[in-house]
Amino acid sequence: MKPIIQKQYRDKINQLLELPPIERPPEGWVRTFRKALGMSSRQLAARLNLSKPSVTQMERMEVEDRITLTQLRRVAQALDAKLVYALVPRQPLDTVLDKQATRKAQELVSRADTQMQLEKQQLGAEEIQQLIRQEAQRLLDTMPRDFWDD
Repeated sequence: MKPIIQKQYRDKINQLLELPPIERPPEGWVRTFRKALGMSSRQLAARLNLSKPSVTQMERMEVEDRITLTQLRRVAQALDAKLVYALVPRQPLDTVLDKQATRKAQELVSRADTQMQLEKQQLGAEEIQQLIRQEAQRLLDTMPRDFWDD
């Protein structure tokens, strides 16, 4: 059951890869949206029951990545907009998982190979690569608790 649920989560996140990239405008979304509506900072301040300097500060905080989601939700509501918040992966999650599994498998096989060299039972390069692939697949199948431990 757990692998099915994890796959459903991965599929949900991977949908975000299909979105076109959207960059925050240099002056921030709040100011850009407000200006697009032809609304002054004083008018937005009145809708938020804040002072004009508070709105200016909030717009600056957004540009500086210091604004909170709560503040953004409140501004969105005042602008009759909705806040969309997401973590968008840079690559498919299966790729991220494969890289981590391979990295962990290389560490495990390397330690075993070092021990085997000491015992004069060294493996060839192809055998090592095959062991790494097998171990990576085992890690992906079992997803041990220490999978993301570095």
